[in-house]
Parts: sequence; structure tokens; C-alpha cells
Amino acid sequence: MRSRHDRILDLAERHLSLGVESGIIQRRIEDETLDDAHITIDGRKIVNFSSCAYLGLNRDDRLKRAAIDATERFGTSYSSSPTYTALPLYDTLEERLRQITGGAVAIAQTTTLAHLAALPVMIGPEDLVLIDAQTHDSVHLATRVLKGDGARVEVVAHCDVDALERRLDEVARDYRHVWFLADGVYSMHGDLAPVKEVADLQERFENLYTYYDDAHGFGWQGEHGRGYVLSEVPLNERMVMAAGFAKSFGSVGAVLAFGDPAMARRVRLVGGPLTFSGPIPPPDLGAATASAEFHLTEAYTERQSRLLDDIDWVRSEIVRRQLPVVSLATSPIWFIRVGSPGRVAEMILRLMADGYYLNAAAFPAVAPGDGGVRFAQTLHNSRDQLRGLLDAIEHHLPLVASATDVVIDLTEEADIRIEGSVLEEH
Repeated sequence: MRSRHDRILDLAERHLSLGVESGIIQRRIEDETLDDAHITIDGRKIVNFSSCAYLGLNRDDRLKRAAIDATERFGTSYSSSPTYTALPLYDTLEERLRQITGGAVAIAQTTTLAHLAALPVMIGPEDLVLIDAQTHDSVHLATRVLKGDGARVEVVAHCDVDALERRLDEVARDYRHVWFLADGVYSMHGDLAPVKEVADLQERFENLYTYYDDAHGFGWQGEHGRGYVLSEVPLNERMVMAAGFAKSFGSVGAVLAFGDPAMARRVRLVGGPLTFSGPIPPPDLGAATASAEFHLTEAYTERQSRLLDDIDWVRSEIVRRQLPVVSLATSPIWFIRVGSPGRVAEMILRLMADGYYLNAAAFPAVAPGDGGVRFAQTLHNSRDQLRGLLDAIEHHLPLVASATDVVIDLTEEADIRIEGSVLEEH
């Protein structure tokens, strides 16, 4: 008999194969150079709403010049673990990130490697981990390492503070530390973690620690772009924030910000990927440093304000048109409910025909049957482009809802309840 693990993978593969066969995922764009808002697919230039470069910094001249300068001075790579030697740009970037976050920092190569560096160092077999069901797969990946080290890991209902509090009341006293793991801005639905409410729980439970992946909130939200999480509460000694540079920040790399300098020092010294992996390449290090310096200027505040105004405008249009979004939170990520994988594929194809590329979102990105289309707005996108996209969604949504569906056999799904990542079993 095939295991539940294999059946979950089969289900995910069937869903994803439909996307590949439909031509809506795993596409290679045909552009030899990029402009701000468009990509070319099948010879047609279409507006790209799948980018997470929220502030448009990935094509900013300051970042491009900094990347070129760092390449000219240091080459395309510096092949040494930062444990031994690192480029001087690391010092500059770390100082700027301290100013932005208000905490002690460690720099990692990616957000995934940041999680794998920090969590196994901070969390031991005497600890309990409670992870929000919709936390990013990269954090769930790190919890598998924690399980292997003997820590207990439990999934808790998404953004349900009451459920979290009940579980803490039941078990917090039985563990050295209880760690709550969550996203700041959730990458699929664009909804927000209840950061202030969880901080209040830390007042009640002195052994409660929090760890947030704020990859989709960092850069565009908060003072100097410190992110959604740190715009809600400042760092405390029992709090860690992780964020990547690959979204709004316009580069590659990641930062871990700690309220406890001793914890930051330990992770920097013994965190596996920070010790045994290579550094951020010079071009990305140069771009990240330039981005961090830009975030500390008045020009950044003006750019941030433009994006926030655009987010408010899109929200008002979604409400006026009564589109079925999952969340109306202040974030640049919007998720329109569509339903089955077949209807998601049909909706994406219709929008591509109208000149817009969006993300198809079905299992394993979301729970089975809860599929939809996801679009992210950036400063690359004009109000006219946003209006045109919303017009197209409003037009096609009822047509797709009444269209003949593409059926996928989900008979093996009946006893599979997906709350976390694709490999999580319950």
C-alpha cells in the first residue's frame, strides 16, 4: 500500500503538471533585456504581475551601479566561508541593517539558509515549537531539522491567537522555551500575522519566544523599510525577525535581526549555513548595501508612500467591484478565489490572452480546492495597468465560474488534510 507521503506528492504532481501542460507555470521569458513592467511569453509582450519587487528597486540605477562597482573591485565571487574572511561590504551592510531593524544582525545567503542557520541553534530538544499552519515552506523545512534534534513541533491554526493561547495554557510550563514561528506577511494571501496580540502573550508567558519570516514585509513597510513585523512591535530579547533581500530590497541575501545580542553572536558563530556555506556574491552584496543606504534617505520615504497609496487604491477598487479576495490587509499581495485547479488554469489563460501574467495558486501552494489567482503590485505597474487587470478579472471571473471544469481525480485526497507544507502529515 502506498504511503500517505507518496499520495500527497502524487496529488501535488498532478496539480502542477496541469499547470505545466496548460502553459501557465515553469515558463521562460523571451526578453533579452527587461523594461519595468513587461515580460515576453510566446512572442507577446504582457504586463507582469508576478514580480515581488514591490518598490521597483531591482532595476534602480543606484543598485545596478553598486553591483557593477562591486564586481569590478572584487570579481563575480569571493570563494571563502565568511567564518574565515569576508569582503568589507559585509561590515557596511551589517551597520546599515542595524540602523534599519534596531537589532543585532546576522547576514545569510538566502532566507531559507537563514532559517536553517538560526532555528537549530536557538531551539533544542527541551523546547516546543508551535508553527502557524500557513507559514512559508522554508520555515517548515527547518522544523524537520528541529524534529530530528528532538524538539516537539506542532502546527497551530492560521492567525488564531485564541487557539495559540489555549495551547500555551496547556503546555507552556512543561517546556524550557516555547517558540512561535510565523510569517509577517503571508506570501499567498497577503494577510498579516497578529504580531501585537502575540507580543501580548509574551507578557503572560515568560518562556514564549517568537520567530517571524518577514520576507514579504521587509523593505516596503515600516520606518526605513524595517518590515511589517517591526512596524508593529520593536525587537525584544525573545524575538527574532528573518527577511530576504530578493523581494522589495532588490538584491539577493537575507538578514536575521535579534533582540538579544548574545543570541545573534551564537548564531553567527555556529549556525551551520553561516559557517559552512559560501558568502553572498559581490554583485549582490554591492546592490544590497546600496539598497540599505537608500532605505535610510528621504527619497525612500517618498517611494514607500507611493506604493502605500497604490495599495489603498487597489483595495478600494477590489471592494467596489466586490472581487472575492481572501484578505483586504495593507499588503501588495492579492489573492482572488477561483476554486479548482482547472478553473485556476482557465482564469490564468484568459488573463494572459488579455495581456496580463499572474501567479496560478493551487495545491501545494494552497490547500486542495482553495485555488485562486495571485497578483503582486509593484511600482513598476501603473494605475492604468492595475485598472486594466482588475477590469479583466471582473470580466472573466463569472465566465470561468460557469465554464466546464478540467477534472483531476482527487479520490485519494479524502483522508489527507494539508495544513503546512506539502510533506507535512497529520
